Amino acid sequence: MTTPAQVLLAKLHPSKISKKAASRISADKALSDFADHLKWLASRHLKKPYSEEYLVDRCFAKTRALKTPSEVNSYCRPHLAAAINSFDELLKSLRGKSQKVTHTTLKRCADIVTDYIFDLREIAEHLERQKDPNYSFLRGGKNYGVHTFEVFRLSRQLAVQSAFRGLPFHVDHKAAQIASMFVLRQALEAKFERLVAVQIYNSSLQTPKLRHDFHYNFIAKNPAYFDFQTVDFSRLTRIYDWCSEVVHRAYQPLAWQIDFAHSICGRLFNPIRTPHGARWSVHNSVKITNLPEMQSAFMKHFNDSYAHGFWAVEAVEPEAEVQ
Repeated sequence: MTTPAQVLLAKLHPSKISKKAASRISADKALSDFADHLKWLASRHLKKPYSEEYLVDRCFAKTRALKTPSEVNSYCRPHLAAAINSFDELLKSLRGKSQKVTHTTLKRCADIVTDYIFDLREIAEHLERQKDPNYSFLRGGKNYGVHTFEVFRLSRQLAVQSAFRGLPFHVDHKAAQIASMFVLRQALEAKFERLVAVQIYNSSLQTPKLRHDFHYNFIAKNPAYFDFQTVDFSRLTRIYDWCSEVVHRAYQPLAWQIDFAHSICGRLFNPIRTPHGARWSVHNSVKITNLPEMQSAFMKHFNDSYAHGFWAVEAVEPEAEVQ
């Protein structure tokens, strides 16, 4: 049986899912059927309307381990309610005065509609399978992670897109450039953390409140483990500190500072070309020597400098080549 979610996804991406399912229905009908299915789920699992205060409290709570079915239900129900509210507003916006969504309009917002479909899958299936074990919302899933080089690309996009006034989407130039440096700092912090590649969490899946520069300082103090192939780490240090100043003081950098920072930091995120047929990795701009020893040293560093609470540590694969 083809579900409304599958049909809508087929309409958005006919090359990936059955073209036959997509051809039998209009874009507007596919969206309407999907919205109606969400309301059907609400009628079965949401006993009463939720206040905005309740939805904010539940939907933006800190990430934690959900240990019982009732805890999972308490997570899923408000998220379903919030999703329905937001999707209805999106549908109104897409229909506008015409009251119908064309295929062209649907394709323009394909990414966000696709996100709704995949983000609702686990929530819908958890709730409905308590009543109908055979229920299926959608087959498939999506990857929620992002590579640090993708965050870096966002920083570059923010820095330049405000200069082109002909684009359909235009943001304030000064604010976009300041935000660009915020995202660049975030990209650097994420990269430093993923070079160390040690996950830390407690029994509730909470992470410790580490300083923004915790991993960065560890790398700076243990250079023997990290071989930066295309950029001097001390230059990244200088740019990272400068980004923090821009973020905290919220001022627009000089035009050439932004471009220069991206040109230097790009060497950290962009992979190195290798000879044809040679080993290659998208993360080969940094090589790590003796990964187990480095990660053990970081665990000891964390234990010595964060001496409160009970934490689990887990070594994972780094965003780097391992020698």
